[in-house]
Amino acid sequence: MEEPKVLTSKEFIELTMSHKTVSFPENDYFQRELFLTEYWRSILFEIAFKSDFPNDNIQPVHNRKIKNMLRQQVDAIWPELKDAILKEESDFTKHVRQCLEKIGDIVHLKSGFYVPLPLRIIDLPESEYAVIVGGTSTTFIRNMLPSARISGYGRIVEKNRIPDSIKTDRHLWQDYSNWIGWKPENIKSWMTLQMRQLSTLGSQSIQGFDEFEVYNSLGHKERGNRSFWIDQRTIQAQKISGVLLCKTVDSNKRYFLGELKDGCLLKELTITATDTIRWLMIGFRLESRRSPIARWNDNFLKVNSPLPQALERHILVFSLKQNTFEYYVCEQVQDHVEQFLKSHGYEIWGTRRNHIE
Repeated sequence: MEEPKVLTSKEFIELTMSHKTVSFPENDYFQRELFLTEYWRSILFEIAFKSDFPNDNIQPVHNRKIKNMLRQQVDAIWPELKDAILKEESDFTKHVRQCLEKIGDIVHLKSGFYVPLPLRIIDLPESEYAVIVGGTSTTFIRNMLPSARISGYGRIVEKNRIPDSIKTDRHLWQDYSNWIGWKPENIKSWMTLQMRQLSTLGSQSIQGFDEFEVYNSLGHKERGNRSFWIDQRTIQAQKISGVLLCKTVDSNKRYFLGELKDGCLLKELTITATDTIRWLMIGFRLESRRSPIARWNDNFLKVNSPLPQALERHILVFSLKQNTFEYYVCEQVQDHVEQFLKSHGYEIWGTRRNHIE
């Protein structure tokens, strides 16, 4: 008789998570990220709700308490992860918490306290999927939506597998535009408005040529290399004209719309909102007929400039974040992510992994 196989801790984690996830990552970093995401959410849910049903008797929970409980669970079932955690900064769940906040699962109050947000379902336009958000454990969600699964930081379900009783309960549904947040309805019209504001509200510039750079939406090259920002030598040498996104190069980096003529900066309008800056980067590229780029490298998708909040919120549901520009996307949902970015003007380059294990 064959001896029973004893699972390693990592094999146990994979077995535990596999029924909940679209695809269990091969990469150790993303295995850890997926594990921390689910357990942080589950622990917050467990502590915050005093009753068996969410949204009743909710109690804010301090991050320190969640981390202590998480360490205890990690010590019991994944000691290798605990060793990795101890080598890193003490607040090892910060990245996970930020992503859960962005997609709408949790909210940070103040002084380190968090609460889980109510359970909602979002019907994604032109997609086979609906998104499930809220600070509710995936185990609880699967009690009402057995086909629901983790796809990144978020949970999804195929629309055709949602029970009729859930489809007709409008209290569970949130409008997509309300969840995704602000984004330009028409980026061309929005860009026209930004130019008009520069014309009416902008002031005469006092910037020197060594004090600012211009966002390279026109594809200018310097020394044979394409760069995201054009320095003062290129601005002067190529006598660049037009309205462009600019930034200062001092320690107090400041972004502004600038009106240039033959390399001279005539007028400027300060832009303080990070999201506005990111939409301007997309808008200027589209205006110059140089689409923003997203590039596949197997499961990794890299964008050429940071995503605006609304776009990143959608992408984070289907991915795990590597850094400001790069996301890990499992094979089953790559089509969805690609089509979403294309619908916002992106060109998709590179080679993605095209098999599903």
